[in-house]
Amino acid sequence: MTTAQRSGVTVPAATAAGTALGALALLWTIAVLGRDDPSLGDAVPGTAAWWVTAVTVVVQAATLLPGRLRVPALGATAALALVLALVHPSALFTVSALPVLVASFRAGLTGRGRDVRRWALVSGMLVAVAQFANAHAEGGTEVPSLVTQAVLQAVLVVGLPLLPASVIAAQRTTRAAQQETLAAVTRERDARINEAIALERAAMARELHDIAAHHLSGISLMASAVARQTGTAPEEARSGALEIRKQSNVILDDLRRLVGLLRDTGPEDAGVKTLATIPGLIESARRTGAGVEFELRSDERREPGAGIGPLGQLAAYRMVQESLTNAARHAPGAPCAVTVDDRDPRLLRLTVRNAPPGPRTGSASTQGSGFGIVGMRERASLIGGFFDAGPTGDDGWETRMSIPRESDHDLSEPSA
Repeated sequence: MTTAQRSGVTVPAATAAGTALGALALLWTIAVLGRDDPSLGDAVPGTAAWWVTAVTVVVQAATLLPGRLRVPALGATAALALVLALVHPSALFTVSALPVLVASFRAGLTGRGRDVRRWALVSGMLVAVAQFANAHAEGGTEVPSLVTQAVLQAVLVVGLPLLPASVIAAQRTTRAAQQETLAAVTRERDARINEAIALERAAMARELHDIAAHHLSGISLMASAVARQTGTAPEEARSGALEIRKQSNVILDDLRRLVGLLRDTGPEDAGVKTLATIPGLIESARRTGAGVEFELRSDERREPGAGIGPLGQLAAYRMVQESLTNAARHAPGAPCAVTVDDRDPRLLRLTVRNAPPGPRTGSASTQGSGFGIVGMRERASLIGGFFDAGPTGDDGWETRMSIPRESDHDLSEPSA
């Protein structure tokens, strides 16, 4: 049981118990004071009025128990006070106002404004009628005075507790809105930082391409010269081979440096990403509360992913990762299905499909850079594969990638 659940159970119970004990203590106090006051003869413990009032306040306190019925509990306590005034009016009737007061404060603290106003009006009328009926039964004859007392009782018991409760509730709402705004600003800042990092990495990737192309072009030319000089000019060939070695070391150093800058350093990117790591990725998504189903359709004649090179397996992993991230962003709470079809002897096919977001899954993000789709398409193009994405017939979304196997792993059946 979480802290919130424990709070939801214990707070109403403590409120109800405290209200019942307070009302009974007030009844006992009135009984002690009524020993010397003839007008409070009904207040003596053991009389019918005392027991009926005690039972009524306990039942009123019990209506405060349901944690989800805090606003209707206000009407219930007021209605019980009216029943007490009609069934057994006495000088102890005023004690029944205590549970109504507590219910009014709790309703203003936790209820919605429209519901609180409606139930406060109904409860105030019930309290006023109950006060009028009790006072009239006790011998009151001046109707204007009785009406004034009834209205004043309703205002004090129902209206007055709503003022501090409304102020506290407004402060809570403001504080929650501020926290939400701060969280939104933090998310926006993180998104901008990530976008800037992605742009910087793209620039470094272009630089890596230029450096590699420059050095490799030189190495290719020197290798051609060395091949021609091997028989006729051994010393020149040896110098060319040493220069090739030097250039190779230079490009290796540049590649190590730039790849080190481009490499993600987070714990989630530690290790080599392959088809075998996709189930772990899905388990990580499930731990965040996402409903993700995984299906591997394999061929018994070979190991899963046979003939798919490291770049192809990395592209497959990133495609599933990015698709699940997009589903969580644009369709939060929607179930997802990841399918890896390894039965085709020439292609590995991956499909990630998510259902549309439900009505109670919260607001889906409609903003995005669009770089996720572009990145997946570029990865597929880099390995000679195919990528496609688009909406499904049920307003969901589906991404598809096909990755070709290497030629020496083509396990297709020979044609007849």
